[in-house]
Amino acid sequence: MPNPIAAISTLFLTVALSISGFLAPISPATAAPEAPAGYDETLTTAITDIQQFWAGEFPRVYGEPYQPIPEGRIIAAAPGVAIPKCAGETQVYRDVVGNAFYCFGKNFIAFDNKKFFPDLYRDYGSVAVPLILAHEWGHAIQDRAGITDAPNIVLEQQADCFAGAWLGHVNTDGANGIELLPGDQDIALSALLSLRDATGSSGEDPDAHGSGFDRVAAFQDGFDNGATKCATYYDSPPENFEIPFINKNEKISGGEIQAGKVIPVAVDLLNSFYSQVMPDFKPLLLKRVFTFNSTGAKKQLPVCGGQVLSRSEVENRLFYCIDDDYVAFDEPYAQYVYENFGDFGVMVLLANPWAVNVLIQQDFPGATENTDEAVLRADCYTGGFTAAVWNESLKSKTIGGVVALSSGDLDEAVLALLDYSGTRSAGGLDVTFTRFRAFRNGFLNGYDNCQAGGS
Repeated sequence: MPNPIAAISTLFLTVALSISGFLAPISPATAAPEAPAGYDETLTTAITDIQQFWAGEFPRVYGEPYQPIPEGRIIAAAPGVAIPKCAGETQVYRDVVGNAFYCFGKNFIAFDNKKFFPDLYRDYGSVAVPLILAHEWGHAIQDRAGITDAPNIVLEQQADCFAGAWLGHVNTDGANGIELLPGDQDIALSALLSLRDATGSSGEDPDAHGSGFDRVAAFQDGFDNGATKCATYYDSPPENFEIPFINKNEKISGGEIQAGKVIPVAVDLLNSFYSQVMPDFKPLLLKRVFTFNSTGAKKQLPVCGGQVLSRSEVENRLFYCIDDDYVAFDEPYAQYVYENFGDFGVMVLLANPWAVNVLIQQDFPGATENTDEAVLRADCYTGGFTAAVWNESLKSKTIGGVVALSSGDLDEAVLALLDYSGTRSAGGLDVTFTRFRAFRNGFLNGYDNCQAGGS
């Protein structure tokens, strides 16, 4: 299935041959004429704060003084701007279009200042451009630390982690003119997801930058744990979850299950998973899964506990009705998720009300009230379920065998969570950032870790 957010394969390109250029400070004179209001100020303020952040952080992490990138080596590339050689090759502006990069050995950053950066600012607001600059600075840190011989996927994930460390500093300590607004953490996730490798890519590709899951996980690792944790990536790189299509047929189909089989397969897998991890689990049968149409007549709306639920309560929702013990989903929304994100996006969203049912069976405090703690525990369980599918430990009678994740399925999960949870509970704004943390914990550490309080 075509992915709704096309990957920009050259973005964050980290190569020994790149570009340099305009050997002058960034200023309004060098910015694109169509740059949106606030863009230039955000750009210069971010550069100042990132430099100051590493002036303190680099000695602490690596035990050596930080050598800043000279102002004239921060290249705002545009037509007519001179772009010096990198690794002996001269390039021009068209080689920078839609890109931003750091040139190893030549100590400069270049970025498309005519279209790419201004467009990011328009599309994602004031956090996206600083985030990408912080990523490129991460490569500059690698250059200064002598980290140049790792696989490209490791260099990219470490740079994502370093970018997260800087944004975590902004969130915790504040910055000189940079402020994280409510929702900016979720916007940062959206920006990173839009720049993931294309579905079907392999983490072993020499130009690999990582799946959306990989990039967001590394970024969040830095945000939560700081640059010291990122520095460990060189000796102990995080596991990469980017897998290619396994054959021609999967490439043609995009690895998608037929729409009519998605819910039955999901029910099979969820019941299989919870039966494995919870001996006294009482399965929810397919006949207890109902569809409704929030855009139709009132009679098409679901009834729960003897009450017809309002359109506003159920629009774009998947939920578990406690009183009547069923799961229901809004058919138009499920179809939208399938068409725009993919089959596993639907499965992950269905897994959440399944997890709520499990929490109620476990008498988890707050499960019936849908408290933040219960929501995050359900997200952690959903991550554990996803790991079981990744490990090919679950079977589906609907398709007659073990089900495995295909290329892009993890990204489908993150995209669906981002789309869905933005209007749901678990702490207000930046809910996806918080909920992805719980989902990631369940995926990386398993259901048992959720049980131990790791949600």
